[in-house]
Amino acid sequence: MPESDKLKSLLYILTGTLFVLVLLDKSIGNKNTSSPGQESPSFFSRFNTIGKTNPLSPSSSENKGKQTHEQVMDQAEDEILTELMQNGEGSSEEVSSDSNDPEEMFIPIVEMPKPEMASGPSPKVRLDHSPGEIKLYFLKFYGRGNKVHSRLVQLKRKFDQGDKILFIMKELTKGPSPDEKTQGVLNALPNKMEYSKEYSVENGILKLYLGPDFEAGAGPELLKDRVDQICYSILENSELRGIRLFINGKQVRSLGGVGLPIPEVLTKNPRKIATL
Repeated sequence: MPESDKLKSLLYILTGTLFVLVLLDKSIGNKNTSSPGQESPSFFSRFNTIGKTNPLSPSSSENKGKQTHEQVMDQAEDEILTELMQNGEGSSEEVSSDSNDPEEMFIPIVEMPKPEMASGPSPKVRLDHSPGEIKLYFLKFYGRGNKVHSRLVQLKRKFDQGDKILFIMKELTKGPSPDEKTQGVLNALPNKMEYSKEYSVENGILKLYLGPDFEAGAGPELLKDRVDQICYSILENSELRGIRLFINGKQVRSLGGVGLPIPEVLTKNPRKIATL
């Protein structure tokens, strides 16, 4: 072989070797650094998290045989996390659905006075103060977590003599007995609620005068419970058609700092009643 041909062969070999080395260098470098013109990946993009933009499907035929060891491990991690999240969601639904609030414990109030009846003319109502059994209404909470809700609880007291309206207000202020408290019965009304003994009745509507403590330190839901306790306890035990509420001598149309609006004449709101 001529000398010139040997030099050409050697040059071809060296050129091919250099080309292979350059390709190897680029392939190794791309595993650790990003290509030119691209931003280096952020910290969170290095994690193969659930909800990624282009997830690799384990069952895809195109991906079989092309996944690296790291991708296989990431997919296994995804499956474990997904299973844990599904199990967590199922357990939380199970807890929240257990309300401990059986419907058979409640009796619905069906007959409600119509609004026009409370303000229209009516025959004079005479209060009955004869002895007997009085139905009082307090509070009890049912449910768990964000499904906790209050119910009125009907309790009974023996009324012997005196003024029935004042007896009801006195017993409501006194609250449930120690035995009733152990059963979860609470009082939404303030412990030292002031009320005037000088009430009056006009066209079947009771004018009830309370002190400022009635609306103090209570949000909308608690204020509704306080109003319902008084309305149910008085209207259930008399022939009265409604109550006009006065605080500090002035009739109120809203309660508390939140300004909870109330009707001019209060009646019984439709609620389910718990009985012990």
